[in-house]
Amino acid sequence: MPVELPVALVARYRAVDREKVGSALVDTPRHLDALAEDIARHGIRTPLRLGFCEDFGTLDGNHRIAVALRLGLRSVPVDVVWEPRSPRPGHAQPMRAADFAVLAAVAGK
Repeated sequence: MPVELPVALVARYRAVDREKVGSALVDTPRHLDALAEDIARHGIRTPLRLGFCEDFGTLDGNHRIAVALRLGLRSVPVDVVWEPRSPRPGHAQPMRAADFAVLAAVAGK
């Protein structure tokens, strides 16, 4: 079940800033503009996925969090998922203790 989490917390675990690092296939300004227009009209319809453990966090939803930041949203819907410590995904970000406490509480850990 998705929960609303602050954009600032979720953004810390993104793999890349999609507004700055682009791919010719999916990170074009046109793609992000279209996604921003859709989210502005309808909200985020597919929750982001934030996997976490004591060591790291990993986000699936880098385009959506880029748009949430662009639109100035305060929170986003997130599926919070406990991850095993190993193997650590290459794009995982170090977990902050305060964030871990929030995520663990949400996940019932």
